[in-house]
Amino acid sequence: MIYVEPSTLNILMAFLTAFTIAFLAVPPVIRVSSIRRIFDEPDERKQHKNSIPSLGGVAMFAAIFFSIIFWAQDINFEQLRWMILPLFIIFMQGLKDDIVAIHAVKKLIGQLIATAIMVFWGGLYIDDLQGILGIGPIPAYVSIPFTLFTVAVIINSFNLIDGVDGLAGTIGVVTTVTFGTLFFLGQHYSLALISFTITGALLGFLWYNFSPAKIFMGDGGSLVIGMVLGILCIRFLDAEIRLEDGGPALPTPPIALAILIVPLTDTLRVFMIRMSQGKSPFSPDRNHLHHVLLRLGFNHRQVALTLGGINLAFIMLALLLRNVDITVATLVIIGTSVTACVVLQRLSSRKKLDVPAPAMPKPVNVEQTA
Repeated sequence: MIYVEPSTLNILMAFLTAFTIAFLAVPPVIRVSSIRRIFDEPDERKQHKNSIPSLGGVAMFAAIFFSIIFWAQDINFEQLRWMILPLFIIFMQGLKDDIVAIHAVKKLIGQLIATAIMVFWGGLYIDDLQGILGIGPIPAYVSIPFTLFTVAVIINSFNLIDGVDGLAGTIGVVTTVTFGTLFFLGQHYSLALISFTITGALLGFLWYNFSPAKIFMGDGGSLVIGMVLGILCIRFLDAEIRLEDGGPALPTPPIALAILIVPLTDTLRVFMIRMSQGKSPFSPDRNHLHHVLLRLGFNHRQVALTLGGINLAFIMLALLLRNVDITVATLVIIGTSVTACVVLQRLSSRKKLDVPAPAMPKPVNVEQTA
């Protein structure tokens, strides 16, 4: 008979419960969205051509909420309250935006309020950079605004990456599986359970979201996943994780950066492009990484799998650099990311130049037609 540790069994059951709830809940959500005509409508900026239900976040939030409540027995009520309350605020804000559009500034204010609850009442904040650029512990007056900024960036980066079928879900699976595995190896079982719960909910949803998508996660899904990733990232930065007993602790900042590298790079890149053009960083455009790959001839499924694979490659790079100086490792990851963006942009620009111009009509000889 195989013996399974209770913590391991709880993690497995939380994953399966989240997957099952999401998988079974999506079809009814699609029907309700269709009846109520709550769609993500196509326009010149979006990639889809048909009206697609956009309430996938409802199924995902239900899967996450009930799985964590039922299986997270090692998390006390006080800890759970200051995680669930911000998630509920973010979910309701995202759900409202899926039904009636909310201005970007109002969404940002809601995100900061939810994060502030987590920081001030939940005690969740970044207070140590572990030697990056020689910076160690940081005081509260720096730590608190830095945490608010970091979580807001993570939330919005995951929201903005949700641009083609299956992409946000694929990136979400890569990030949560990585966080979950590392938390498990570090014996942080409650955090591993939360991570794999998100993985289960995403996989149940992805069944219906891979190209051609039958439903989108909407802001009600992407903002919630972004918030959870922000929570996991901060907990990861504070965790002591060793790959083997007696071995050195992992340098968590560069690894956390690598885990979130695709959404973070994409967001910072498009924000810089927009501001360089004198536009608001929140103004929509077609400059995201998935747009670049689409211009290179990739289809939606290929875009999702390619960016997911790139994200995984950066995680492997960070783990290979675990014994390198923490500042050097961080700079290598950032430099590699910038280089990859430049290469993709050059390839995209060359692709545009290679497109033949439309043939001009032949001039008509008036004398011959007379």
